[in-house]
Amino acid sequence: MRVGELVAAPGEHRFGYLKVGGTRSGLSADIPIHLFAGVEPGPTLLVQGAIHGTEFIGSIAILDFIQQMDATRLRGNVIAVPVLNRIGFGLGERIGRVDGKDIGRLFPGNPAGSLSERIAHVYFKEVIQQSQVMLDFHQGGLASYERYVLYSADADPQNPTDLEQNRRKLAVAFGLDAAAFFPPGTFQENQSTALEAAGIVQITPELGGGTGWLMHGEESVAIGTRGIWNVLKAMQMVEGEMEADGPLCTIYNAGIVFWRPAVNGLFLRERDIGDVVRTGDCYGRIVDPYTGATLAEMRHTREEAIVIPGGREWPVIGDTSVGILGVVDRVEDRRTMDLRITLPSSGGPA
Repeated sequence: MRVGELVAAPGEHRFGYLKVGGTRSGLSADIPIHLFAGVEPGPTLLVQGAIHGTEFIGSIAILDFIQQMDATRLRGNVIAVPVLNRIGFGLGERIGRVDGKDIGRLFPGNPAGSLSERIAHVYFKEVIQQSQVMLDFHQGGLASYERYVLYSADADPQNPTDLEQNRRKLAVAFGLDAAAFFPPGTFQENQSTALEAAGIVQITPELGGGTGWLMHGEESVAIGTRGIWNVLKAMQMVEGEMEADGPLCTIYNAGIVFWRPAVNGLFLRERDIGDVVRTGDCYGRIVDPYTGATLAEMRHTREEAIVIPGGREWPVIGDTSVGILGVVDRVEDRRTMDLRITLPSSGGPA
């Protein structure tokens, strides 16, 4: 298994940095890479964290996994990247001020572009294209608490492709009691287009963050590590029984987004994760942070739905979403659903 100049022989764990450069001020963007090369042929799983620099619960879960992983019991290969966006992580910023671009929205990148575009290019070529499944950890950042697996909507839900069927299975196999997809047009950017074109099965655990850190931080990390092992088991790369929140996983069509009204202030949620919101209900208010006066109310105008991310207070400046609601699409039963997926063995580096 080779990534850049880093090579792991069968049964080995190797660590190094994928060279991508840095800033004029000396901040390094080189990406930390852990390679686990299995002793038997099999697929390749990519596990990555902190593509957004303030979303680090996945990073800790990946580090815990690295301590537990033994390449001699592995089929196929694992590429583990605890922190993809080193500059954003180091500065405590979601994206990073170097060029203000989101690496996750730039694939396959541009070798002649800005720093983030060059990072996306090298990473896509050296890492993503060698993988068949990407487990991309996110969280509510510093703003909200989240606990579901996000994946892309099927092009034709009645006739899912092999990739889409595998994506559905892995979203359930991860082990949470909730998963969600955004219908086309919910957001302007489609982060997964280049990945799907390359045949990559991507799922995105949205796990923890915000005001839930002190109450749910350790739990979220443990769930993240558990989820990595579950995905490996579903991919038939390691042996063992999957563990989950319970037998059922509710799949939400997460097409209802609350956007910040045209005022700045402090966002106070009146509905939290798991709450049912009916037509006319107030989801939250923007208040003046100095006087407490209500500046705007956000009332639900669509069909009954359930709050997916939660949280308490959120200073809101600029254009941003402040809430996502979902309508139940289906409920999957792990007791009767075959969660295993079959993928061909990985080839060599591109």
